Amino acid sequence: MLERRSYVIIGNGIAGITAAETLRAENPLAEITLVADNAEPVYYRPVLKDFLAGRVGQESLYMRPRTFYADNNVRFLLDRAVGIHTGSHIVQLQSGRRVGYDRLLLAAGARSRRLSCPGANLPNVVVLRTIIDYQNILNVLKMPRRVVICGSGPLALETAEVLHASGHSVTHLLRKPRLWQQVLDRTASELIVRQEQREGIDVRVGEEIVEIVGDNRQLVGVITNRGSRILCDLVIMAIGIEPVTGFIKESGIACGLGVRVDEYMHTSVPDVYAAGDITEMINPLTGAPIYAGQWYSALQQGRAAAYSMLGMLGANQLLRANESKATASKRAYLHPIIKARIFGFDLAAVGLTNPPANNDPGCQQITADTRTHIYSKALLKNGVLVGMLSLDGDRDIVAFKRAVDHAVNVTPVASRLFQTDFKFNNWLDAQKVPTPVLAVSKAREQNEQMQQTQPRMLKSQFVGVSPSLPDPGEGSGQVIRMRANGDPYTMPIVALNTLTQAREETKPFPSHVTVSKEPVTSGEAYLVPMLSPEIIDVLQKHPAAARYHLSLTQEPENLLPSLLRNWTGTPLSQSEVTYIGREPEVQVLVNHNSISRRHAQITYHNGKYFLRDLDSKNGTYVNDIQLDPSETYILKPGDQVRIGKIITYRFQTHLV
Repeated sequence: MLERRSYVIIGNGIAGITAAETLRAENPLAEITLVADNAEPVYYRPVLKDFLAGRVGQESLYMRPRTFYADNNVRFLLDRAVGIHTGSHIVQLQSGRRVGYDRLLLAAGARSRRLSCPGANLPNVVVLRTIIDYQNILNVLKMPRRVVICGSGPLALETAEVLHASGHSVTHLLRKPRLWQQVLDRTASELIVRQEQREGIDVRVGEEIVEIVGDNRQLVGVITNRGSRILCDLVIMAIGIEPVTGFIKESGIACGLGVRVDEYMHTSVPDVYAAGDITEMINPLTGAPIYAGQWYSALQQGRAAAYSMLGMLGANQLLRANESKATASKRAYLHPIIKARIFGFDLAAVGLTNPPANNDPGCQQITADTRTHIYSKALLKNGVLVGMLSLDGDRDIVAFKRAVDHAVNVTPVASRLFQTDFKFNNWLDAQKVPTPVLAVSKAREQNEQMQQTQPRMLKSQFVGVSPSLPDPGEGSGQVIRMRANGDPYTMPIVALNTLTQAREETKPFPSHVTVSKEPVTSGEAYLVPMLSPEIIDVLQKHPAAARYHLSLTQEPENLLPSLLRNWTGTPLSQSEVTYIGREPEVQVLVNHNSISRRHAQITYHNGKYFLRDLDSKNGTYVNDIQLDPSETYILKPGDQVRIGKIITYRFQTHLV
């Protein structure tokens, strides 16, 4: 039963926006208010490095239009929260306004740490966090400059690589003994540092800035803790983030460095939740605090918080396989697959990548043969796989995530994990291990209940039929289906990967479709089934095909009705997810038992359409190359999309 509750969200980053979208999708009656001190639309932070490198423009960074709040019936308040009266359920705003709530989500994120040394506020001393920060750097870097970068994390690494490649002189100061300590171990860090130095970057390990020299008009250089004086025109601080918790602590909500939450995103106060970079959890394996810090984790926390506020979070989806319900950590959805290309290394990691500091005797590291691998290792605890790190690319990374998510004991095959002829996924299949947890989901019983209460709507699958084709006939052109509540941001990998070596199209295609070889930037796009000999044979055996000028005799099983409904072309939405599968409510219905219920999905963003396989049983193929469920493919006009072995579509645009 839907309730007219009021939900207040503080923060408009990816966690807050995802929560707002999920709340609206699940409860059309909800009163949603979002409070933020920045009206900038949510943007895709992992692509900021490409913006700095000039590979993408600023408009390509934004994930939602400026009309997002109006489109989703969300009340937006450009203001700043300064207090929470938890007893009376009221948020106090800086302007003096007070906003009441039934449920409150804290998603204000974090701010970049700054150096506290003399000169830290001089001109051209910048941090890396927002679009404005990157714009400031670009304004300074209009000509080759001398740059000092301070930091050991991925932002510092990416920036050093981009600026060095752009012709700037870069000095990289590493305050900590190794790079990206949350992910890299000592060996991986040393390999990357050596490569960074080989490429010509001045890397100084264990050295940090103690003073920045200059005046109000010009930056001169920096002085380090070793007495070095380094001349520079720009100082970039990438030394981590600090969750924005000041007013939250004062409101009596438990905080460490971040707001403390459980696996349901509950805080210590009833009806108050938190998600994203502002949160703090406890790692069940090490007992140490962990922070979202990653795009995927923040997104999934926002979704989990929304489902939790609605009483719909599917706890059974979060349960670790080897734990009892009473002690389950239920955080499988927070194990992001981390992928990055850093100084020529293809980094892939999931789960715990460094053993606990207490030298737990139950921990074991399995390292790949250095004759066949640059560097790869798996981390086990009492035989259970808890993490994997590789500089050799994404070797079975989804399989490793699958094993980590479900706490699989891999002792029988531990020595074979990195052998080139060992198929980890096949072994997991034989052990009947469930699929990896790629996204938060609501409880199954809630899914069924919502299907009974959500308003249904009629929508024709014959939108966009060519005038040259006859009317499909009464009764065959409409289906009843639920409103799509898809989420295009469910993957644990924050990267868009494009398949290579796509083969040229050789099969005939209806002449009424305009073929474009340019990237999709405007107009409509369609999935049009290709009339292969097998499909023509199926159609010729059905009486209804007379409408399509085909000779017919009989009907083959249950595939034909769905082919007849959509073989002329299904338009792809630019605002909702287009699902492909045999579930009745999907947009592209292929009613055959070899097709998964939700087999694949297509989403739209910034002029491009993205295809992803949803871990289907029989696979999704583009130009005969099978998609990895961990990757997202950018569709190009003329691409052939094959769903399992039963039907192939052509992705095509009708240009305006």
